[in-house]
Amino acid sequence: MTRRRQRRAALLLAALSASACAFAVAAPPNPAAPPNPAHWSLQGLPAKPLPPGARLTLQLTAKIDPGWHIYAMEEPDGGPIPTEIGLGPDDPVTLLRVDEPRPQTIVDPVLRQPTGMFHGTASFTLHLQLPRKPVARGAVLHVMVRYQSCSDRLCLPPHTETLDLPLAPILR
Repeated sequence: MTRRRQRRAALLLAALSASACAFAVAAPPNPAAPPNPAHWSLQGLPAKPLPPGARLTLQLTAKIDPGWHIYAMEEPDGGPIPTEIGLGPDDPVTLLRVDEPRPQTIVDPVLRQPTGMFHGTASFTLHLQLPRKPVARGAVLHVMVRYQSCSDRLCLPPHTETLDLPLAPILR
């Protein structure tokens, strides 16, 4: 892992932890809150439980509302906020790597510089390794994605989405 990726991973963990703390004390939803134009889901669960230490892949998919986009995982310094994908700090599963589809590279209408972005749908492949040791009953995998959604006129503040996946159906 390059230093830049290590630094990003550390920053992501700090940001995700801060977001989780902020979420725990957040006020009730505000009907005037900004839109959330990216809708995330996980696919590719195994048909039957896997042995300890097994590897698996899951698809993390964003369905992006028309007129909006999210940014690629690699963006130039001074550019937009890249999409970052990680696991919760206490998750027993190891994230080996994330593959992203080839983004569309265009000049961002808001930032006025070339950026990689996704419109419509973007599926990221998560390569995971299950723990070799037994996990606590009720253990949950927390897939966390931090991203920024923009239109051709507006960029929303970065947002962290957490998708929870119970591990019991996956582990033998």
